[in-house]
Amino acid sequence: MSLELVGKPKLLSKRELELEEVKYIYSLRAERDELQEQLNTAKKALTEAIEDIEQLNGSDDTIKYYKQALAAIGGDR
Repeated sequence: MSLELVGKPKLLSKRELELEEVKYIYSLRAERDELQEQLNTAKKALTEAIEDIEQLNGSDDTIKYYKQALAAIGGDR
């Protein structure tokens, strides 16, 4: 009958640890890029909404609301 240690964590070599760290960094970068793309899409949508409202002579309060939202996410308006 052999004795096996259940749940014993595997110790990784220095190289394996470095590889895991690199994978983690790449996953963080991918997540950052995805979030940046979403933010850019939101900025574009708000900018277009402001332009549409201005062309339709929309409510100043509505325009102000959209401009504040755009400014809150770093837009240029």
